[in-house]
Amino acid sequence: MIRKGCMLIALAAVLIFLLHSPASARKEDREWSDKLKQLDQIWVFDGTGIHNVGNLQMHVCNWGCFGSYPGSNWPTAEYPSAQWPANSGVEYLYIAGLWIGARKGGIPVVSTGAYQIELRPPGTEDPNAKIYTAFEGIQNGARLPSPADDDKDGLVDEDWQNGEDDDGDGKIDEDFAAIGKQMFTCWYTDDEANAVQVYPEHTPLHLFVRQESYQWEEEQFYDFVGIEYKIMNYGSDIIEDVYVGFFADGDAGPRDREQYWMDDCTGLWKGIRCAQKGERQVPVRMSVAYFYDKDGDEGMTTGYLGIIFLGHDIDPLGDNAPKKVGITSYQNFSGDQPYENGGDPTNDYQRYELMSKGSEDRNAEVPRDYRMLMATGPFRELLPDSTMTLQVAFVMGEGLEGMLASAASAAMAYQGNWFDIDGNPQTGVLGRETPLHGPVSGIDPDSCDADLELLAAARGEILWINNDCFEEIDLWESDCPKGDAVFEDYQTGVGGKETNVHWLVGSAPPPPNMRILPYDHRIVLLWDNFSEVTPDVSTLELDFEGYRIWRADGWKRPLGTSVLSGPARELWQLLEERDLINSILPDHDFKKPVSEGGWEYEPLKDLDDNKKDELIAYFEENLWYYPLDTVPCPPGMSNLQCDTLESLARHNLGFEGGLQYYQFDDRDVHNGMHYFYSITAYDHLLIDGTPVKPNKYGDPSSNFQYAVPLSDAQATEEYLDDEVYVVPNPATTESMAPWSLEPNMDDPTGIKVEFRNLPACRSTVRIYTLSGDLVEELYHDGSGGRGTLRWDLVSRNGQNVTSGVYLFSVEPDDGEFNRTIGKFVIIR
Repeated sequence: MIRKGCMLIALAAVLIFLLHSPASARKEDREWSDKLKQLDQIWVFDGTGIHNVGNLQMHVCNWGCFGSYPGSNWPTAEYPSAQWPANSGVEYLYIAGLWIGARKGGIPVVSTGAYQIELRPPGTEDPNAKIYTAFEGIQNGARLPSPADDDKDGLVDEDWQNGEDDDGDGKIDEDFAAIGKQMFTCWYTDDEANAVQVYPEHTPLHLFVRQESYQWEEEQFYDFVGIEYKIMNYGSDIIEDVYVGFFADGDAGPRDREQYWMDDCTGLWKGIRCAQKGERQVPVRMSVAYFYDKDGDEGMTTGYLGIIFLGHDIDPLGDNAPKKVGITSYQNFSGDQPYENGGDPTNDYQRYELMSKGSEDRNAEVPRDYRMLMATGPFRELLPDSTMTLQVAFVMGEGLEGMLASAASAAMAYQGNWFDIDGNPQTGVLGRETPLHGPVSGIDPDSCDADLELLAAARGEILWINNDCFEEIDLWESDCPKGDAVFEDYQTGVGGKETNVHWLVGSAPPPPNMRILPYDHRIVLLWDNFSEVTPDVSTLELDFEGYRIWRADGWKRPLGTSVLSGPARELWQLLEERDLINSILPDHDFKKPVSEGGWEYEPLKDLDDNKKDELIAYFEENLWYYPLDTVPCPPGMSNLQCDTLESLARHNLGFEGGLQYYQFDDRDVHNGMHYFYSITAYDHLLIDGTPVKPNKYGDPSSNFQYAVPLSDAQATEEYLDDEVYVVPNPATTESMAPWSLEPNMDDPTGIKVEFRNLPACRSTVRIYTLSGDLVEELYHDGSGGRGTLRWDLVSRNGQNVTSGVYLFSVEPDDGEFNRTIGKFVIIR
């Protein structure tokens, strides 16, 4: 099997890249960058698929894998792979790929997402094959137990988020279930034309895989990423003896350490764990395969990364599916041994043999570079046009115990709750939650009790049975403290509740939609009241209490992080908190205009009252007569002002899409410095409809944006040559340190100087040595009002410049501005 230090062929004749290989063996960027352009519309490389609202930051592929190939030449390599804690630079995963194995015509076939990439999104002819983002509370994303028929057509979640009109009603993604504070959706197949060409020895199963992944911000749930697969056989053949699982290459350690993956271990844990659910402990059965760093890297790599199977079809008799949810086969590999000596499988026969082996390797406790395979099955058959599901989670925690606690939280989130959705109190009673459609006869609805009761159902009728009674008894007899619980508390299908809603987590209000506007020594935050008008996903109550404004300073872009993944948690500082006036502290009102000390946005505050009234009336009148159209923006107004006024007008008229807006100004900032901002919401606990105390708080990692305040450009009438200068000057290691960042592929030095107060037009800035040699030529567009230009101290020949005195020339394209000449000093 191709491994680190060797060449991995991902796309034959299209893409070749090296993984953890020495520099002398790597292809130069220019040899493969052009090839990657062919994939820009197929594979998502732009960092949009990074789970970053929790403490486990993970890259999501839209080709059947999780992870980013850290340390390779793969375009995602600098993104967090499975980084924990978030933005720490400490990774726990190289790559993990979905594997689906089955017998097709009696021949073993396995379709893989890693290392061989046989699972792929459609080709460039389908521009919708990308990663879609959603979150609880998003428009069209309502889900049970709340009214989930978004488009009121009598169907629920029939138009999943994929950029397509799935139900043929002329609308796109208008009725789907949005789960978690961050949700990614994508899809792929195992018979994409390029994959067939690359792997001619592989026989496709003709599978269509719909993948969703979820993350939450609350501390109890932020150390895992939940995943749900829907695997459909869209071919014409029956595939039999189906197995699903993961091949995972875990690498635990800080990214900046050489060969940090060489001292890992792996293992498997099975058993019952007590999980916190509300005020009581409940037992959950778990099956978790995991990686960890043997020596902990002097306290830097103390986590365990686990992969837990949470849900799939089961058969208590074991005839058509496994008897219980969990890992049925686990193997680990290390080194470069051939398959016969315990090495990685290299073909479908070997892969299927391991997936179907039904055995568990011993825990690998000798530190090495390990891979592991975990699978579940067999599922007797997957008929054409039928679908099977698999729910899993990547979980992290401090040591084995911390990881198991996180796995238990993931299991609780997946189990969710049971609800009486059909309104029929006779369905979901006596522990009977599984519908069996007639015609059937001679069925004992509860095989675990002492009464033999044989029932029948005619065609069109439904017989409700207790399909999981043995598991309920097993959990009831576990060692978890029961308190005042009774056996019925451990049962599903009681009290008329027949519908299980998975991935249901009571949480803080969703964060508002936010904008950041950087100015000269000033950052302005704007946000809407989305948090206030979104009911709690589990209680369906409007329980909003207040907003918190956060800022993170001192970010240095540790290796494996970016502005997309955000700052480390310890960098966040609370700037201000305000809430409703309802006797819950701090009782600091935000519902007043900014000019009166509140946060309510005043888009027209510089206009006199008559002009304000005219503009507001203009927007409201246009919307009244043309509610589906966008109101034309009057001359002299910005798009920001106009779309805000339109939202306010919709709010005033009670139309859909109406929102209020708020504003916060931060003037305690310095030009050129790196800042992150976040606005979160929190709720209050309601007892008999009355707020009594603060309850759940949003986390700043769930809603952040990056900004750098910049100097304004100089206008023609006030342009001064001597106001154009370089900062810092002299440029030394010490003077550049406050805003220096760790280098990455896009920014090879991580340092900068800034040219400030440039003219408000297009300009060319040329940098020379004292002897007149041209060092670099930069272009700046100040026509939008920005007067700052950054230079990374790299010459036009790609070399770091040396110490010395340098001249610069600012040459405006607009003849109204004079040419400006200055100088600055660099001291290495």
